[in-house]
Amino acid sequence: MPGPLRRRSVAVLIALVLSLTGACTGDTSRVASATTSISATTSTAAPTPELREIGGQLGMLQETGSWGTNAYDYDHDGWTDLWIGRHGTGPGMLYRNTHAGGASTGFVVAHQFVDTIHDRVDRHNCSLGDVNRDGLTDIFCAKGAQIGTSKKWSELWIQGPKGEWTDRAHAYGVEDVWGRGRANTFIDLDHDKWPDLFVGNDIPRQDNHSTANRTYIDVSGADYQQVRLGVTKEEGAYCVQAVDENRDGWDDLLICGKEQVLLYRRIPGSGFRQVGPKLNVPVERSYAARLIDVSGDGRTDLVIVTGHEVTVQLRKGDGSFTQPVFRRALTWGHGLAVGDIDGDGDRDLFVVQACADRVDQPDFLLKNDGTGRAFGVTKLPGLSDACGDAATSLDFDRDGKAEFVATNGGGPDQPLDLHGPVQVFTMGTWQPPG
Repeated sequence: MPGPLRRRSVAVLIALVLSLTGACTGDTSRVASATTSISATTSTAAPTPELREIGGQLGMLQETGSWGTNAYDYDHDGWTDLWIGRHGTGPGMLYRNTHAGGASTGFVVAHQFVDTIHDRVDRHNCSLGDVNRDGLTDIFCAKGAQIGTSKKWSELWIQGPKGEWTDRAHAYGVEDVWGRGRANTFIDLDHDKWPDLFVGNDIPRQDNHSTANRTYIDVSGADYQQVRLGVTKEEGAYCVQAVDENRDGWDDLLICGKEQVLLYRRIPGSGFRQVGPKLNVPVERSYAARLIDVSGDGRTDLVIVTGHEVTVQLRKGDGSFTQPVFRRALTWGHGLAVGDIDGDGDRDLFVVQACADRVDQPDFLLKNDGTGRAFGVTKLPGLSDACGDAATSLDFDRDGKAEFVATNGGGPDQPLDLHGPVQVFTMGTWQPPG
């Protein structure tokens, strides 16, 4: 079904459901059209901002495959830009946030990253940073290896001159030809000024080559050298976050491994040590996880999205995590973003669900009550002929309210032929110019 027709059908369906119920039930609905809005009010509460989907108005693709998305001010102009990863369908897209008179006017495509090496487009997650510290943003992208049956070459796009990128993964030594590339992040491994790199790989391969996770030290911005710091293991990596979880000045690693969530703590003067079980991190497979303060006490709490639920565990004074203080059942949890969508000073959650039997499942907006223990739930209906993937947050118009960006074109272990829109959800008042 063509994109416009599909979105029109979803809007009609929502209108029909609302007319039959005759009242807001608390699980309000999202729309696939940027012109339709969702009321987040009740008959007894004071009016709250309206939830709208404005991806089309911002210039986002409305029919695409996907694999991950990142918010990053790549041109250093003070306005957050957006990377949209595409898997199996075309080039990676770098969107520039355009603005005039102190207001965002939307997004335009600044550059498209084309894989000229592989016959099959198999780009997975990407990370943005300044590898050689020249003031220009570079991009690392992990590539798959056709389910572990062949060689592949990951990408390292070095910018220079400004606005032009060249793939120099081979020169920098980060092609990782046998790794089934997935999640990755720039990280500080040695306390110098050069950004180091963690690369996570899916497991297993179907031959005798290794597809271990890897760490690389950036050597003066001109080369990467692989080092073994305790995480070079075949454990998988659907997600990764570099974060100083114990506030000792060293980056630690939270990884969604193939079989469980892994929390690796950096030991100064040494490598990483797995401390998850000691801190009550659940031994469960997850597609998305974040260490982030949702309770407002200054400590990083733990949010995990598994296939069947999203949970919140608060950090205790001894550094361990509580049992889940919040749970929400899911059909197939897949993506997670954290941000303050309503501008009330606490962090809200956006949970993306994937497909079940080729049917896209509802996403959820979870609005924090300020304690991290209770969340107001807004259920957003699934999309026709699409498949939920990933999410990120950004405040593109700088109004103090975060937007949630959701991609809907597949991603890990999902059908590659179900392509959907890049959605942007806001509770702000932004309108397109003119």
